[in-house]
Amino acid sequence: MLARSRISVRALPRSSRSCVRFNSTPSYSTPAPVTSSYEPNKLARFLAETIKSTGPMTVATYMRQCLTNPEGGYYTTSPTPFGSQGDFVTSPEISQMFGELVGIWILSEWMNQGMKSECAIMEFGPGKGTLMDDALRALSKFKNFMGAVRSVHLVEASPALREVQREKLCGSTPMETVDGAAWSCKSKYGPTIYWHEDIKELPEALPSPFIIAHEFFDALPIHSFERTKQGWREFLVDTIAVRASPIAPPSELPHNPMLISSTKAKDADPVFHLTLSPKQTPHSTTLPHLSTRTSSLPDSSRVEISPDTLSIVHQLALRTAAQGGAQLIVDYGPAETVPVDTLRGIRAHKIVSPWVDPGKADLSADVDFGAIKHAAKEASGELEVHGPVEQGDWLHALGIGARAQALWSAQRDEAGKKRVTSAYERLTGKGLKSMGKIYKVMAVGPKGGKTPVGFGGSV
Repeated sequence: MLARSRISVRALPRSSRSCVRFNSTPSYSTPAPVTSSYEPNKLARFLAETIKSTGPMTVATYMRQCLTNPEGGYYTTSPTPFGSQGDFVTSPEISQMFGELVGIWILSEWMNQGMKSECAIMEFGPGKGTLMDDALRALSKFKNFMGAVRSVHLVEASPALREVQREKLCGSTPMETVDGAAWSCKSKYGPTIYWHEDIKELPEALPSPFIIAHEFFDALPIHSFERTKQGWREFLVDTIAVRASPIAPPSELPHNPMLISSTKAKDADPVFHLTLSPKQTPHSTTLPHLSTRTSSLPDSSRVEISPDTLSIVHQLALRTAAQGGAQLIVDYGPAETVPVDTLRGIRAHKIVSPWVDPGKADLSADVDFGAIKHAAKEASGELEVHGPVEQGDWLHALGIGARAQALWSAQRDEAGKKRVTSAYERLTGKGLKSMGKIYKVMAVGPKGGKTPVGFGGSV
């Protein structure tokens, strides 16, 4: 029997995925058929046993188990999933330009806020550490700024990824335990790197922290609801029986993507689907009523709400209001509307059903930027929220065109020049296979300050 993962707000390793779509019900790839080498999915059986004992579970509980269960979760048991050999490719992995421009944005905000003598840098879900490595390398050319950086803090739940990040940022220098709740290592750029498993373990008093949340919020658990004539009802995750044939062909399975299941044998792994609760749940009586954006919607409306996101945004807003600095949020989702039916799995660079092979695919859902903006402003009247703007526009405002030209000119062969051009187009392009339009960028900073670069401001 698998142990339940600790219920806490932990930083799941995230990064931008170039294969996702938003604002529509996902179209799932057909799962692979059963083979003779098939091994039972222990997490699937644990989830099914839990449902059998306690009843259908919330989507949030299902997501949390699939991603962070200590014995079967995607990020706690899988090797690093990034890159062409993994399940998805990240913006920092596509080109060094992305992380470098994030570093330049931090520098510009530090300058706009008076070049304070002390500051800190934080990143939630730093993946392989590539973004932070590129950012610090770009920032290392500015000695005054680096002299002000007292520490760098990475919030990372995966022990395997913490080791990858240590090697990337610190080289051969070993990691040391700090007060039993964090780890530290002297970086090759000077500032000490601190790792924290949980957001709650971050030091309360950090001077002027510049906070990066790149592809972080899309991994946080969501709750899904539908408004009926009887009021809001919550979608719950339940098991579904496969037909009696040894292998159930796709034609005999439900066609609704929300019920899509597997082609596995009846006595193999359990199959999951969504079912609408006939009665109110504790979450359906509260979450849809937190904002008029959802409470005023008509019957038959569906919404996805992430209370973990709202809680973290509240915490970060209070930190920025009290200590200064700024926040940079990069993620995918609609700029204004509430996400609907966006939960998907990502495996081998394809969108797959989240209800098949739990723990074997990354799970994510669109970010509600409108909810983030509302939560930040509600937490403190001393903050301003900028954006969201499209990633392509933000990168151009930071100078990606000039940087791409410099890198292109430095290449010694046509293959290198082609790689630079391809990366530039993928990061900034507005087509379906590019990131420039789908991904959004938002900033949060102290009220009354200069408008940040990328959002209409300048240094």
